[in-house]
Amino acid sequence: MKQFLLPIFTVPLLLLAQTESTQEFTPLTSPIHTQNITTIATDAAGLNWIGTLDGLICYNGQRWHKITTKNSRIPSNKILSIAINNDVKYIGTTEGLLVIKNNNWAVFNTKNSGLPSNKIRKIIINNNTVWIATSAGLVKYKADFEVLLSGKKNGIIDDDFISMNVDNDGVVWLGTNNGLYNFKKNIWRVFTAKNSQLPNNKIRDIAVDGQNRKWIGTKRGIAVIQENEWSFFDKNNTPLKTSTVRAIIYDEYDRIWVGTENMVVSYNGKSWKRHKINNKKSFVISVFIDGFDNKWVSTSNNIIVYNTEGVEFRNNIKDSNSVLVIK
Repeated sequence: MKQFLLPIFTVPLLLLAQTESTQEFTPLTSPIHTQNITTIATDAAGLNWIGTLDGLICYNGQRWHKITTKNSRIPSNKILSIAINNDVKYIGTTEGLLVIKNNNWAVFNTKNSGLPSNKIRKIIINNNTVWIATSAGLVKYKADFEVLLSGKKNGIIDDDFISMNVDNDGVVWLGTNNGLYNFKKNIWRVFTAKNSQLPNNKIRDIAVDGQNRKWIGTKRGIAVIQENEWSFFDKNNTPLKTSTVRAIIYDEYDRIWVGTENMVVSYNGKSWKRHKINNKKSFVISVFIDGFDNKWVSTSNNIIVYNTEGVEFRNNIKDSNSVLVIK
């Protein structure tokens, strides 16, 4: 087994908040192809781990490095999810789960573990428990992989979970193309447009805010659940020009950010604000947030990094920053 260091940069640097509120990346200025970003997570060293459909990319604010099946043990170039806890990286792909701990790379799949599927769509870490949404059920991972909710185990109609979040009470919320599920302590419930106030069964994204409200992004607007009360946002009562929601995220300033096909807006609890995407002909693919509260907006033409407090990247490693790759 070969091990080697892939340098990210050679001179330690510290980039403080800049006066500009946006940065733009294109295929000419970065290794990220447009429409390709699927997930972003930031480690304790300030290194951004960016998942794409064409490999894993590490970025420290100045240098890029791309990790693929050709130069590492990563099982697939199609990265769907990344979560980091105590500097342990959990990287979900279409061909299994990669766990990087203390520079040791381990790959788990249906052949060598209890995973019900190799397609790892979403990973959430809550109270040191790793929740894994796969295309064939919900899995809890501590010492072993345990399937908790699936069609095979529970008889649910759709266990291809495409979105997930965990609220402040430890309830796991899961989105599918056929409704919304919640799960806690082996008790589950499904919400659909027929048995609840959900506006549409296609659940694109789920966010949980500081008041434990669940923001459910659907094909026909946003449903907000607070305890047993429901409220709604769509193109009729917001600046949104379309009710089709592609992404919802929650930032550290208690704001909700919503990405639709043609715009990005934020909501501070009182009012909505539109944010420029620079090119009116671009359409929004996805929106993510990194450890510096930067919003990464992936459009059809470019990648825009937006932060109302100033775009910031930081590296706090005194020695040369690098990633240990095992092949």
